[in-house]
Amino acid sequence: MGEYIEINTKDLKVGDAYATLYEERERIATLSLKKQPSEVTILVQAYNRLEKTKRCVESLLKYTDNVDYDLWLIDNGSTDGTLEYFQSVPYEKKNILHLTDNKGAAIPFQFLNFGMLSEYVVSLANDLVLTKDWLKNLLIVAKSDPQIGMVNPMSSNVSNYQDPFLKFTDEEDMQKKAAEFNVSDPRKWHERLRLVTLGTLYTKECFFAIGFPHIDVGFAHNFADDDITFRVRRAGYKAILAGDTWIHHDDVKTFSDRRQYELFEKDLQIGRQNFSEKYSGIDAWDDVNNFINEYIRELRPADDSGKEKVLGINVRCGTPILEIQNNMKQFNVFDTECYAHTSDSKYYLDLQTICGTDHVTVGPAEDFSRFYGPETFDHIVFGDPINKYEKYERIIEDAYRCLKPGGQIFLSIYNTQNVFDLMICLGQYHVQNPERAYNISIDELANWLAAKGISSHFIIARKFETVGQADQLEKLAKKIIQTLDVGDKNTCLYRLFAQYFYIVLTK
Repeated sequence: MGEYIEINTKDLKVGDAYATLYEERERIATLSLKKQPSEVTILVQAYNRLEKTKRCVESLLKYTDNVDYDLWLIDNGSTDGTLEYFQSVPYEKKNILHLTDNKGAAIPFQFLNFGMLSEYVVSLANDLVLTKDWLKNLLIVAKSDPQIGMVNPMSSNVSNYQDPFLKFTDEEDMQKKAAEFNVSDPRKWHERLRLVTLGTLYTKECFFAIGFPHIDVGFAHNFADDDITFRVRRAGYKAILAGDTWIHHDDVKTFSDRRQYELFEKDLQIGRQNFSEKYSGIDAWDDVNNFINEYIRELRPADDSGKEKVLGINVRCGTPILEIQNNMKQFNVFDTECYAHTSDSKYYLDLQTICGTDHVTVGPAEDFSRFYGPETFDHIVFGDPINKYEKYERIIEDAYRCLKPGGQIFLSIYNTQNVFDLMICLGQYHVQNPERAYNISIDELANWLAAKGISSHFIIARKFETVGQADQLEKLAKKIIQTLDVGDKNTCLYRLFAQYFYIVLTK
């Protein structure tokens, strides 16, 4: 006879017709809690680096005194005394998981049972240093909305605009600056498509929806956090960057030799390709990291209603829409209704996670306006340069018609009169830039807008990256410009190396 299993379902309550998706998940997840659970389960994983591990655990014990938590100390095959240190940690609700060999950061989670977890779960690497009120603040965010599934703090030494670059001189100064920074403020809670997961808090019902262990072992080192965030959103939850909370990431990536760097780059490319294959052609960087920093400084409400309607046109997975929604909070606008129109159906699902199922349309960019009436939106943002479209005048006119009085349109134009085109004219075909755009200059666009009575304001130009080919071209272009009879040679050089011009239209 095989193993006999009996599960007591006496207290299991099935959902009723009025329970929401999130309520039912929470109800079922709660059934697996221990009889007297702590509010949070904190998982600390370490592989060697004992001094960093000690710093992490000691800061955790010192600065997490206002939250009830269970602590799991995970030794992932260390050989430097980490296990002995974990055994000596003076915490009553301590548990230890020891793996004899390191097979990757994802493997230890395979040995943790879902029933071990509390209502909230935090995963920490051993190179994190915790700060005053870090967990208290993350819980405030998580409890503010049942649709929030994961919350990530700001930190040092991290990409993805998650680093506020807090300056400090030593440990004492760092903790002092962190305590001043860590003041709960809903205006700083930003919804994101992608998070680099450092000190992330999850709800147990979110794990119930996406599956635990939460790390896909197919992503050996990189892109596991991109994958987690996508799965969280596609399960109907929000991923929030808590801009009011900061912890220290005690890690600066360095390479001792060329081979280490090449292996890292290879791992990145493999992870990026694996992500694209899993998500039907979505690129974790190009399709998600299209932030609109050039526009945010010009952002303002159309009126004082406290409500906002935003439309994104070909904004890929939707980061530009979220950036407007997030940054409207600085004006105390918390009620933002998001819409999107895309010409590529592979973005449809992720746009729906932002805008909802009824607010995303698909079709040629020129057709977006047939879905919307006049004076519908406070803000409209274009993801592609406007001269990517043959009928750019019609698109701008339609967008202007859909804009409310006082509203703003954010758009860019690709500079077709750049240094690459100059070199092509000189016979240097090997420097040709493959980006396609209709030959509309910033001056032509400005004159057309003025003729139409559309108020426009040039914001800034983004230069080509001055590395490799472009770096050599800049030196050559400077020599050529010195021989030409032009007015302002610096302005001429600036125009040659501008890749995009950014413009805001107002009504």
